Amino acid sequence: MWASAGRDIRFLAKSTLFAGAFRPIVAGAGAIPVYRRSDAGVDPARNVEMFAAVDRALTAGDAVCIFPEGVSHSSGRLETLRTGAARIALSAAAHGTRVALVAVGLNFERKHAFRSRVIVAFGAPFGCADLVDAWRRDQVAAVRQLTDRIAVSMRQLLVEADPASDAAVVDRVDRLYASARGGRGSAADRVARRRAIAEGIQRLRLEDPGRYEAALLELRRYDDRLRRFGLRDRHLDWDVSGRTALQFLARELAIAVVLGPLSLVALLLFAAPYAATDRLAKPYGREPDVHATAKLVAALVAYATWLVLLGAAVWIAVGPRAALVGLIALPFVAVAGLLALERETAVFDAIRAWLALRSVRQDTRERLRRRRSEIAALLDEIYEWLTAARA
Repeated sequence: MWASAGRDIRFLAKSTLFAGAFRPIVAGAGAIPVYRRSDAGVDPARNVEMFAAVDRALTAGDAVCIFPEGVSHSSGRLETLRTGAARIALSAAAHGTRVALVAVGLNFERKHAFRSRVIVAFGAPFGCADLVDAWRRDQVAAVRQLTDRIAVSMRQLLVEADPASDAAVVDRVDRLYASARGGRGSAADRVARRRAIAEGIQRLRLEDPGRYEAALLELRRYDDRLRRFGLRDRHLDWDVSGRTALQFLARELAIAVVLGPLSLVALLLFAAPYAATDRLAKPYGREPDVHATAKLVAALVAYATWLVLLGAAVWIAVGPRAALVGLIALPFVAVAGLLALERETAVFDAIRAWLALRSVRQDTRERLRRRRSEIAALLDEIYEWLTAARA
């Protein structure tokens, strides 16, 4: 959010973070502590300080971010919102501060996978000035009304799907549909499409389970055929001549002369902290959100320690100047090696897919394309049916 908002943001953070090792980072970022009842040894009465701090921040024109669900979770759905965000906004508006609320949806492709993508969707700003008079008469009712307004705005930006079941189907259907229709589209298009798919899956399963199972069976049969030939959706549209393939191979072999050794050096240099990160974070694997934070902290500790050890070894073997140069260069080697390794892996995947395509007869490839189009048409039909039923 901080990276994509286009301006500085002050976050609300649980007060326990200000008492531990994260204090310098959290306090330095301008975060404001929240005193939650669920945290042991915390006095919720101190939230008077939080409201005052937020009010000062809003009056000063700062952007303040609050996660209104109040908890970290991986349910794949919007949880019941707490009333804190609405109370803060209405209190500030009642004191004459002009408040604009902006809902934000975080849509992770693979939430707990290293360097996976997330679409951060920002909604249109909306206000609460129309509720100030109602808030002065009945604070509880006005707060509830604004909380409901916030929830509606957030839902419009979220792909809600159960991570244990529906999320994988939503992702698979989205990739197939985008491939059949000629492109993924913009980030906004992908969120809108995935929201429609997720809602469609839920409604179809409830209202017409037979049709749902039939559509799922067709998708599985198509996927089985793709796996049999070692292909993916996008490979069906490739039309690469032998000459183009040879040019690609020659170019990539020349690039691999540089990137191959770099990848190997990075693997050898950083295999130890990579393995240590996994081992240190493993005890927290049963709690997905804690595990993600644990991996970050474990990586910081493991890689920092490893860099110090490598620097000390170079110091002893060569001298302090070489150790200093090495400590400066090693992080760049790590990043460059990671990017090189990912690029070379993608090249190998492209070569494997091209060879797989060469072994597939043209009529088989055409049948797979037609099957993909038929499934996309079936999805359109189901969507139209659901839209008509809703109307």
